[in-house]
Amino acid sequence: MPDRIISRRYQSLELRDKLAGEYVLGTLTLRVRRRLETLMKSDPSWWKHIDEWQHHLSKLNPATDLLTAQMQWRKPPKQVWKYIAASTLGMKSKQNQLSRWWLTAYIMFALLLGIVIRPLIFPSLTLDLPIAQIRPVNYLAMMSSNAQKDHFALVAYQGEKPGQSNIRVQYNLRMDKVAMSNAMVWMRDRDSQQLRPIDSLINIHQTRYLSVEEWQALKNSSELLVTENRDPKSSVLYRGSCVELSSWNSI
Repeated sequence: MPDRIISRRYQSLELRDKLAGEYVLGTLTLRVRRRLETLMKSDPSWWKHIDEWQHHLSKLNPATDLLTAQMQWRKPPKQVWKYIAASTLGMKSKQNQLSRWWLTAYIMFALLLGIVIRPLIFPSLTLDLPIAQIRPVNYLAMMSSNAQKDHFALVAYQGEKPGQSNIRVQYNLRMDKVAMSNAMVWMRDRDSQQLRPIDSLINIHQTRYLSVEEWQALKNSSELLVTENRDPKSSVLYRGSCVELSSWNSI
C-alpha cells in the first residue's frame, strides 16, 4: 500500500516539473536524486519533463572548452541565478518569496532537530542502511516517430574508466514495444552534420559499451536517429535531440 501511495503522489505534474527542473540544475540532495533516478528506471515518462527543462535552460549553459578533458566553468553573472530562481521557484511576489523562505527554514530546522534527537529516543534504530549506487545519466535522446512522440529513450552513461561508457534503451512502459528487426542507430555530428553508425538497435537494447572515440563522437552529436536498416539513406523510424544532462549537475 505505501508504494501505491508514493506512486500516486509522483503522478502530480506540478511535483514532477519541480523535481525535473531541480534534477537538471543539479540542486537535489544526493538521497532525493537517487530516489528520482530509481523512479526514472521504472517510469520513463520522467524523461519528458527532464528533456523539457534542459531545453528551457539551455540558453543559460556556460561556455566550455570541448578540447580539454576537464571542463572549466566560468562563473555566471548574477542575472543568470535570478533567472534560474524565477524559473524553478515560480516567484509571483516578494511577499510570497519571503513566506516561502520562512517555510523552508522552518522545515529544515524541524528535520535537523529530528536527526539530532532521533538517536537519543530510538537508539536501536540507528542503523547504517545501504544506499543503492545509481550512476546519473550523462546524455539523453527522447526518440519519437511521425506517429508517436517519446516512444522510448536512448540514455548514455559515462564510465569511470575508458571503455566503460555505454548506451542503452529506456522504454516508455505506456507505449507499444519497439520493433527492432534490422533497425540501426546513428549519431549526427553537430559540426559536419554527417551520420556515424553506433550499432543495431538490438545490440543497444542489450547495453552497448562505447570506445573512447565513440564516446567523444557521441558528446559532439546533435541528434540520434534510428533507420530501417544499415543504409544511412533508408527510412528514418525514430529521431531525437541528443541532450547533455551531466553539465547541469555540475552547476
